Formats: sequence, structure tokens, C-alpha cells
Amino acid sequence: MFQNKLMNYAMPLAFALLWASTYSTVKIGLDFISPILFVAIRLSAAAAMLLGFVFVIKREPVPGRIALFHLLIAGALINGVTLVTAHVALVSVQVAPLALVHAIHPMLTAAFAVPLLREVFSARQWGGIAMGVLGVVLVFPFATTDWSVIALVSFSLAGLTGGTLYLKFFAPDIAAFPSTAIQVAGGAITAVISTLMFETSYVKWTPALTLSMVWNIFMVSIFAMWIYSVMVTRGQAGRAASAFFIVPGVTALSAWIMLDQSMTPLALLGLFIASFGVWLVWWRAE
Repeated sequence: MFQNKLMNYAMPLAFALLWASTYSTVKIGLDFISPILFVAIRLSAAAAMLLGFVFVIKREPVPGRIALFHLLIAGALINGVTLVTAHVALVSVQVAPLALVHAIHPMLTAAFAVPLLREVFSARQWGGIAMGVLGVVLVFPFATTDWSVIALVSFSLAGLTGGTLYLKFFAPDIAAFPSTAIQVAGGAITAVISTLMFETSYVKWTPALTLSMVWNIFMVSIFAMWIYSVMVTRGQAGRAASAFFIVPGVTALSAWIMLDQSMTPLALLGLFIASFGVWLVWWRAE
């Protein structure tokens, strides 16, 4: 019982920390590579390693054709659409505002999961959602008036939320590791096609880009997405998505350390409120 309760808290926290790290590390790498190519290389490498592990180790059953199709679609949304649009947006905006937009994801996921997936949220959990949203609103200094960038971020948010709900609805019982591998492959296919269709790609390999790429392949696209698949397939979609509430705070802190991007007092207040909101969503009386 204690181990299960510990995992209920540790997994969302670990995912949030790893996901938050991607904003600043990608921002550093984008000085040396075009954004969609970054995603294509990142996801292709991660998919190759994950799929190789799945077929070599064979500890968990490989999904059938129907499940495979649904996982590819979910991966195209969660990994492909979300990351391609976010990486392009990061060329123009700072990391914290983008993380704040993604923090709206739990609200949308919870709102749609109740009628679509018949999940049940208590009044306390809805209160936590409300506090999380309030925290996001307080620190929503969107750093651009470029509607094309706003559209990109909106598509990124839609891909993340839609993919999570699609995964939970159509492929809820697939073993986490094969599920993650196929989803990342779906994202890689989307990114490669997007690179060929929408981008004049370039890359200059430097130590900074190499470190950025390696971190995002192993720690985010492989490890963090495996954690996310476990949370979605074994828990509630709305509760799993609530981990995003603490991402803006961690992102803003890492941006301050790594990129010299500062936080205002209002941002600190909003991030505290959002963090308390996610605690209300996570905590369950036994």
C-alpha cells in the first residue's frame, strides 16, 4: 500500500521535472538546428531504440494491428503535433509562457475526460483544477502578439490534450513500454513528414546541440514518455495530466538558471497557487 501511494506521487513528479527540462534544453539546441528537424531527429532516434528494446527483450506483448493503429495516432498527436508546433514556437517565444500554455492541458483533459471517459472528480479535485487554472492565468504574460505563433501554441495544446484522451479511450490497456515505443514512432513519422513538407532544414552540430539532443532523446522522449504512458493507461487521464500544473514553475526556475530569464513576483504567486492546486488533485484520502 505504501509503495503504491509513493508511486502515485513519485511518477507525476518525475514526469513533471523531466518534461519541464525539455523547454530550456530545446531552446539552447535551437540556436544550431531548425526546429522541426530537431523533433524529427529526436523522435526517430528515440523510436529506434524503444522499438529495438521491445522486440529484443520481449517482456511485454506487442499490440495487435488495431491497437497499433490507435497508438500511432495517439503518438502522432502527443509527440508529433505537440512537439513540432512547440519547437517552432520556441524560436519566437521564451520558454515559460509556452510551459504555461501547456499547463492548461490538465483543465481541458479533466473537462473532456468526465463526459467522454466517465471519470469522476471530487469537489476537492475540481477545486485543485480551478486553483491550477487561476495560477496559470496570473502568470500568463504571453510573450508575443504574432497570431501565427499563438496558433502554433494552440495546436500544440490541442495535440497534447487530444492525444491523451484518444490514448485513454482507444488503447487504455496496452503495456506501457510497447505503448510508448509505438507512440514515439507515430510522432517520429509525423515529424519527418512535417520536415519534408514545411521546413528548409539546417543543422550545425556543436557540444551544446549534442547535449540538448541526447538529453531530450533519453530523458524526455524515452523515460518521461514511458512514465506518462504508465500514468495514462493505469490511472485517470485527468489526474495524470495534472502533473503539468507544476511544470511552469520548474520551467521558469530552469530558464532562470540556464537562460537568464527572470520571474516576476506575480509569476511566483501564480506558480505557488498552481502547485497547491496540483497537490489537491493528486492527494487522495485512503
